Amino acid sequence: MSRKTNFLLFTTSFLGGLAAGFLLSPKKGEQNRAWLSENALGLNRWAKIQRRIAKRKNSRELQKLRKHIHQGIQQNIPNLYEATDTIPLSDDNILNE
Repeated sequence: MSRKTNFLLFTTSFLGGLAAGFLLSPKKGEQNRAWLSENALGLNRWAKIQRRIAKRKNSRELQKLRKHIHQGIQQNIPNLYEATDTIPLSDDNILNE
């Protein structure tokens, strides 16, 4: 399964379990709604923090990847200015004189 499908399956299962838990809980609906609203704010804050952390981490990983790609290119592809530095390119050599 793809990552998107797994995420969708997890989210749907979580929400279904949450709904079943609220429907089958021994507390009254008013108490459940109060508990849910109190904890939803905390969950929202936690999700924002995790999003920021993930964004920073991904940015650092992307910079590392760019650096490694650049180094790999420099190591495996010769610098044409250095490679052709010793080739004599005078007008006499070009015209076979």
